[in-house]
Amino acid sequence: MATYKVNIPAGPLWNNDDAQEKAPKIAAAHQGKWTGQWNTVVESQMSVIEVELNVENSGGNEFKTNVLSGPLYSNDEAQKVGPAIAASYGAEFTGQWRTILEGAMSVIEIKYTF
Repeated sequence: MATYKVNIPAGPLWNNDDAQEKAPKIAAAHQGKWTGQWNTVVESQMSVIEVELNVENSGGNEFKTNVLSGPLYSNDEAQKVGPAIAASYGAEFTGQWRTILEGAMSVIEIKYTF
């Protein structure tokens, strides 16, 4: 199975012991595995951890949720950009979407498989 690595925000990590405790759980929340790498990107405010992810997730469990997508103005637009937005979460676009604040914000429904 193909994999890739990304940095994921982790809030402030104060030292390696703190990273050892928190990073594996953060990685698991993204369906990935922590590589052991981390660094502070904004002192006392934000660190990132390196996570290895599978290109395709598999399993017998599914979870659907809505995520922010910026303003969407038509179903055609939602169907075009929805898959890319969902992929940024490691999920699939279900094709469902709705506007939550006219001209300002919509949400798309995504499905996680695990």
